[in-house]
Amino acid sequence: MKSNGGVGRKEKPHVYFKNLDGIRFIAATMVVLQHCFSFKYFYFQDRAAHSFLDDWFSSTGRLGVNLFFVLSGFLISYLLLTEKDTTGTISYRNFYIRRILRIWPLYIGYGLFLTFFSPYVASVLGMNGTVTAGEVLVDLAFLFLFSVNYQLAFMPYNRDIFEVSWSVCMEEQFYLLWPLLMNKCRKYLKTLVAVMFGISITVRIVVTVVLPHFIPLTPKRAYDINFLMLFDKLDLFTGGLIIALFYYHRDKYQGLIRKLFHPAVQVVMIALAACYVLSVFRLKNMGEIFFDHYVCDILFGYLLLAAVLGNFIFNFEGRLIRTLGRVSYGIYIYHIAVCQVIMFLFRKYVLHPESHLIYDLIYPLICLTLTCVVAWLSYTYYESWFLRKKKKFEAVVSAEPPGADPVPAVVAVEK
Repeated sequence: MKSNGGVGRKEKPHVYFKNLDGIRFIAATMVVLQHCFSFKYFYFQDRAAHSFLDDWFSSTGRLGVNLFFVLSGFLISYLLLTEKDTTGTISYRNFYIRRILRIWPLYIGYGLFLTFFSPYVASVLGMNGTVTAGEVLVDLAFLFLFSVNYQLAFMPYNRDIFEVSWSVCMEEQFYLLWPLLMNKCRKYLKTLVAVMFGISITVRIVVTVVLPHFIPLTPKRAYDINFLMLFDKLDLFTGGLIIALFYYHRDKYQGLIRKLFHPAVQVVMIALAACYVLSVFRLKNMGEIFFDHYVCDILFGYLLLAAVLGNFIFNFEGRLIRTLGRVSYGIYIYHIAVCQVIMFLFRKYVLHPESHLIYDLIYPLICLTLTCVVAWLSYTYYESWFLRKKKKFEAVVSAEPPGADPVPAVVAVEK
């Protein structure tokens, strides 16, 4: 018996999207570099030497997270779209189990470690390690509710113990709703896209423009609240859905693909993306609030499609970069702690905050290298055990667009 795509249920060949592991690593590196350069000023303040690299990497972390969100929207939407069309439905149970086995072990394990042991580590390093039982309970509550982003946005105090997890929480909040929407709205995806974009823009207007007229919110506070809510990022995830639909129906657009993804056009678009990421040109103030995500959808969406359509001008399929892409989740989670410990050692034993060589080159390279090592060890000796369990719940879907020769497959697209 065949399903909608003519896919046999028993066969499970492995399908792999080329180059996306490399893009994951690039996104993680963008985040690490911004924090490396911000820590230089946080710990040395006005003694740190300024360089053009500080300007280049001033927004790479935020944009790296945006790239992750567009990438997640693309991969998850493609997985759900093909599962729906192949089997006639979406297995919520399998989807959530896969997400739990991929995200929760590192998030929960490392979150608990930070909550209970970071005060001791801070005191050993000569930092303020004082913490109350009430603060620990609050941190644990937001940790287990996957709502650290809302803790940072609305709590009158927080210890920033696991601040970097705000984006992980936001993705989990998105995953909670997206399978249901993709299943129930399969015939109305254009409407779903419009609604998601409408919600994002409406919430931005309410939080950043309307609310400050009624309650005492500074522009920065309004920006922070908006930034940390899922509603603000819906247009990034939805941008991923748009490119998933384009890729899914790529046989219909072969002529357009040949023109849009010609190597010369790729060079221009990738150069524009690099200039935007490195703040050569950038949006500011209200321009950033209201238009940044649309720029990211276009530039990053193009980059992702170019990477997977088969004519990419770069090759991210080397063994090292694929490995680094697979451990990019760990790179993101661990890098804050690694960078701060290394900065503590540099402040104590290296000094010379005025040195560009030390703090603009050596320090970031050591941070990135050591973070990659820690992430690889975590992936190999901790996360991989859960990932092996996850394979039992992978969806059997067709990797080919409608109209193509059916190729049964397990689409290995999830982070």
